[in-house]
Amino acid sequence: MVTSQLEATAALEWSDLQVILAICRAESLSGAARTLGQTHSTVFRRINAIEEKTGVRFFDRFRHGYAMTDAGVTAREYAERVEAEFHALGREVLGQDTALRGRIRVTCPEVFAEVMAPGIMARFLAGHPDIQVDVSPGASAVDMSRREAEIAVRATRQPPETSFGKRLCDFRFAVYGTAAYMEKAGERALEDYEFCLIEGSMGWLIPSIWETKSQAERQTVFQCRASRAVVNAALEGIGLAALPCYVGDVDERLVRVTDTLAHLDMGLWVLTHPDLRNTARIRVMMAHLYDEIGREADLFAGKRNRPSRWNLRSK
Repeated sequence: MVTSQLEATAALEWSDLQVILAICRAESLSGAARTLGQTHSTVFRRINAIEEKTGVRFFDRFRHGYAMTDAGVTAREYAERVEAEFHALGREVLGQDTALRGRIRVTCPEVFAEVMAPGIMARFLAGHPDIQVDVSPGASAVDMSRREAEIAVRATRQPPETSFGKRLCDFRFAVYGTAAYMEKAGERALEDYEFCLIEGSMGWLIPSIWETKSQAERQTVFQCRASRAVVNAALEGIGLAALPCYVGDVDERLVRVTDTLAHLDMGLWVLTHPDLRNTARIRVMMAHLYDEIGREADLFAGKRNRPSRWNLRSK
């Protein structure tokens, strides 16, 4: 029995463990395929081949997805230890890199990627021709210990304790709409206007605008995962939208109709993993972001709003 277990372990390669780990985390082949950047059929063939060559069944198959067997649980624990060591080695080596060349992965909010990142990165790349930048938009947190990104621009109240970086400025939201929509809708309480929301944002907006979830659902007439689509919906006059001030205040087609929403006050941070803080290209990018964002601090804090005849009171 011991011999067969050793033989099975010896047959596993790191690429095999990555497949097993991806399926364990996603609990489905489709989710694992997205993580690995492969097709569903490729992952299906790979896990079957891994189980065949090791003689070990790592997953039970069900109609709703994949569930780990005891062997799968053991493999996941081992794979996570190997993964952690692998990424630690990568950070250690990268941390000793003193050359201003190579690729930097930056994650940031979607609208920041659209509105701010192109200009910020153009100015950076003009002075650093041997560096390449990948900008990954998204609001969800990334695991920098696993090298999902080297730098994160994040609006948050409390960044991860395992990160290194700086709080650069206040980050505030307000409610915006078009003047034409406000004229047509007439005078109402804030909570009685129609709203366009980013999908998933209703929960954290309710304390600022509505009394109940049912009221929020009734007044939300448009939702979309893409933040730019929500901005465009407001521009089309569908309803009001709660937007970051750096988006709403610079668009002359929108008017701000509330003060900043105090419930949503956060800080804007630039973060990296502590092991990468002395890597040359990471260090110069961090300094560049500190400078660029710092110079726009009043915009992010909602202090550049234009005069408006509407001033609806938020809760």
